[in-house]
Amino acid sequence: MKKYMILLIPAFLQLIFMGCADMGLYQRLVIKKTVTPQKSVRTTWLGTAGMFITDGKTGILIDPYLSRFSMSKIVFGWPLEPNYALIRKWAEKLGRENITAVIVSHSHFDHVADAPYFAIEADAPLIGTESTINVGRGAGMAESKLIAVKPDRTMRFGDFTVKFIESAHGPALLGRVPYPGTIDQPLTPPAAAGDYRLGGVFALLISHPSGAILHHGSAGFKPEMYDGIAVDAIFLGIGGRGDTDQYLENVVLKTRARLVVPVHFDNFFKPLEGGMSFLPMVKFAEFYRKADKHRSVFTLRTMPFCEEVAILPMDTAIEPLGAIR
Repeated sequence: MKKYMILLIPAFLQLIFMGCADMGLYQRLVIKKTVTPQKSVRTTWLGTAGMFITDGKTGILIDPYLSRFSMSKIVFGWPLEPNYALIRKWAEKLGRENITAVIVSHSHFDHVADAPYFAIEADAPLIGTESTINVGRGAGMAESKLIAVKPDRTMRFGDFTVKFIESAHGPALLGRVPYPGTIDQPLTPPAAAGDYRLGGVFALLISHPSGAILHHGSAGFKPEMYDGIAVDAIFLGIGGRGDTDQYLENVVLKTRARLVVPVHFDNFFKPLEGGMSFLPMVKFAEFYRKADKHRSVFTLRTMPFCEEVAILPMDTAIEPLGAIR
């Protein structure tokens, strides 16, 4: 056994070195906080695919997941209880009166487990697939606050419009999609990770007078899903992706995005207060190298962890790429 442990030491050291290099790269690409125009669109990355997008009057909260259950709880199927105190704290921090809608892109635990409780705190509707709605029912939400949507539906919130585009989950678990299926009955916590079935998957096209944002939170895609769609910025889930070149070609290049912001690469099995760290095997540097081949087409940047920055209009919110090279 001792002999095998000695042989593993170089691999452990390599992982540590790669992690340090990835963190340096992430920090170098972070969008800086600046004084922003009054009419700008601001975003806060909450880890995983969680985003709060606001223009100061209307706020859209997408896939909020702050409870961040440990790996052991997930692997062993232990019951998961959302961290209600932390949800309440962040609802207050974001401004519960500014949370107009809570939208869930699919119903895995790391997208939906906290969502209904944010909706309750903000007295906002919970919007998603029928599986998401059953999580809302399990949380005790009123039916009047639950909105099930189908692909291609468009909804308006203040100056924002949101179009729900049918998408696909990435091959996150040994080449397979974890926890397939639907949630067909109200799901009340504590519940195991495996009870949070995928349901359908949405990408969200969010349009505003300042520009267009695409939330593509899961690292899969459907052929031709973005035909005829162009955006200014894309929040791109990169954890559990397949071939990076194909992913970039079918999602980023197809939408002609000018700004690409990777998300869902952080280690969401660690508490939020521990700060940003990488999900194991996310291959952030590999993603950067392949994305950087297209630097003449789009700018690649990262979001600060749990801090608000301006994202639109891009010409005033994002400093030129050359400024960080």
